[in-house]
Amino acid sequence: MPLLSDMARQRASIYGWFAQILFQELTAEALSHLHDTDTQARLKALKSIPELWLDVRQFQLRLRTALKRKDRQLELAADFASLFLLPPPAGVSPYAGHYPHTTPHEARKTMQQWLVRYELAPQNNEAPDHIAIQLALMDTLVAKSSNTATELEQQCQFLKQHLLSWLPHFSQRCGQRDSFGFYATAVRMLVCFIKQDVQWIEDYLQTIKSSP
Repeated sequence: MPLLSDMARQRASIYGWFAQILFQELTAEALSHLHDTDTQARLKALKSIPELWLDVRQFQLRLRTALKRKDRQLELAADFASLFLLPPPAGVSPYAGHYPHTTPHEARKTMQQWLVRYELAPQNNEAPDHIAIQLALMDTLVAKSSNTATELEQQCQFLKQHLLSWLPHFSQRCGQRDSFGFYATAVRMLVCFIKQDVQWIEDYLQTIKSSP
């Protein structure tokens, strides 16, 4: 179980990291953390997954370019605002309830139930179906898990029903509207990671069921 626990810590860290990137405009301090040793180690781990190699590489290139901009914090904040704070079609909605698989009322009601169950509360009174809130919840689901089959099945169900149900559409729209590409590549990397995470959980559960 130690190896499984190590993987759980790493998985939780990755979901929390993506949540921080997509929650609000990055501060100067948050931006500086994007090139610290922890972030480099995290990206190295993601890059070790063959299916993620290209997406991580593209994100690293966009990150390197972003850090070289003259007013990097202000320019990246402007990118965030024009992409996620403007209503569609000019911007891209970061709320699950704005996509065809559900409605704002249903998405927020369901997410609120999850948050209450785990004694979490959206920051800054943000709507609970915001992508960053969902990712932060996933961070908690993994971090508090004892890695039982039931808990892993719950994580897999959450990823499929509440993230993969709309994030591919979200990613496509980010790619169309993010001219600089930092957030578009981050979201593309996130979607690929979630797909691989779901595959890993399903493969692991199948191995358990097949064991004598």
